[in-house]
Amino acid sequence: MNTERIETTGERALTAYRNELRALAPGKVDLLSVEQGILERLKVIGAEMMAEAMKRADTSSTAVVVDGEKCGSHRTSRGTYQTMFGPVVIERSVYQQAGRGRLTIPMDLRLGIAEGAYTPKLVRILTHGIAVMTEDDASGFAAEIGLAACSSSTFHRIPRAIAARYEASRSIFEAEIRGQDVIPDATVTVQAGIDGVMVPQDGEHAMPRGRKTDSPSPPRHGVADSGPAEHDGMLGRAWHEGSVGTLAFFNAKGVRLKTIYVARMPEPSKTTTVALLEDELLAVLRERPDVNVVFASDGAAPQWHALEGIKSRLPENLTGHTMDLVDAFHVAEYVQEAANAIEGTDSPAARVLAATWRETLKEHDDGADTVLRSMRARLSTVESSGRREELSVAINYIANQNEAGRMNYAEALRRNYPIGTGITEAAAKTIAGVRMKRCGSRFSQHGGQTVMLFRAAVLSERFEALHEALRSEYTQSVKEAA
Repeated sequence: MNTERIETTGERALTAYRNELRALAPGKVDLLSVEQGILERLKVIGAEMMAEAMKRADTSSTAVVVDGEKCGSHRTSRGTYQTMFGPVVIERSVYQQAGRGRLTIPMDLRLGIAEGAYTPKLVRILTHGIAVMTEDDASGFAAEIGLAACSSSTFHRIPRAIAARYEASRSIFEAEIRGQDVIPDATVTVQAGIDGVMVPQDGEHAMPRGRKTDSPSPPRHGVADSGPAEHDGMLGRAWHEGSVGTLAFFNAKGVRLKTIYVARMPEPSKTTTVALLEDELLAVLRERPDVNVVFASDGAAPQWHALEGIKSRLPENLTGHTMDLVDAFHVAEYVQEAANAIEGTDSPAARVLAATWRETLKEHDDGADTVLRSMRARLSTVESSGRREELSVAINYIANQNEAGRMNYAEALRRNYPIGTGITEAAAKTIAGVRMKRCGSRFSQHGGQTVMLFRAAVLSERFEALHEALRSEYTQSVKEAA
């Protein structure tokens, strides 16, 4: 019996090309052309191997059982699959559930083929691509690499379809992803922060340049695509406030160890962001009830209302210390404005006075009270009504935050707590600013959320866990019927 393996078309082409290269004269080597030639031939071999591997997951049984339900009416059908190496055409078995008309393709269900055609690795590239760049940029970059080459419309469509499945079962996915996360062993303190971020959005009901239509298209990905832009009556106003939340982990010396990011498109009261941040914090405290918790934000009342709500629901077995801290850098800005009002804008005396007040806030337990007394004592010495108004604004801001118990910086520094919200503000810039605020950009509610979902997963180092969870949407148990 002859068992000699026959070379595939791709293998023969690669061998022939290698012989061509060996015959090249030294002055005739064009390395760019060589690399491209090798890549094109390796892609053929890759596609052949993918087809072989995928066929291994197929079946020729007359009937199969999918998650306990029998499917018959076996026949074969040709399908085209998108892989890292380009499209692959395969004859595969197709079944039908009795009386329901739905087609079942065991190979797809066993392999986790996404949206009927896309392999798991290609799905990761598509979703990672739109997390870091525009669809056009991602398509062009993939084309330049020569692998996973997909059109910009594919980079647009498939991640959104996958994100729609995530949104439909978000609480389940989030719980699974959090369950795989690891709290750094050295964690002593976590900082929970919330911030708003403006995103370019005018909704599905808006035509180009903000013109409204009375007959909008239905949601394209099976999820409600409604947000503030749909109902604001502003003729397609271009900007609305989304939100970000961060849960940052610090060691005993105050060194940040890792950060978990959440981000959501505009919604009333940042409801989902607040809920996600609370779920993340509670998951940590269930495992580590001894961790200290710092709640941090700027002076915006709605954000503090949300954080105070989370604080009020902390578990009773929490043994760590908790503290509220308004961002010290926002306070420093008001301090500088107050000093400018008294001594003159950006004058040497103003800089010295502001520096003195900042040090007082950080070094003394009663620092805020001391600074407020100093500011109020100088209020009557300011002659300009405009300057007095500026000083009064600063006094009122600091007084309100101090009364709320958010300015105990001296104690926080002794405990090596973070006193700024730079991590949260950076999240707003990194998630939305860098990726979404580009010239001409405009996002629907679901389109923007798709970008935020995958970008936050990348930044949180949860991209792998997210895709492991999402694969369950595309896989099912398939057995050959007895």
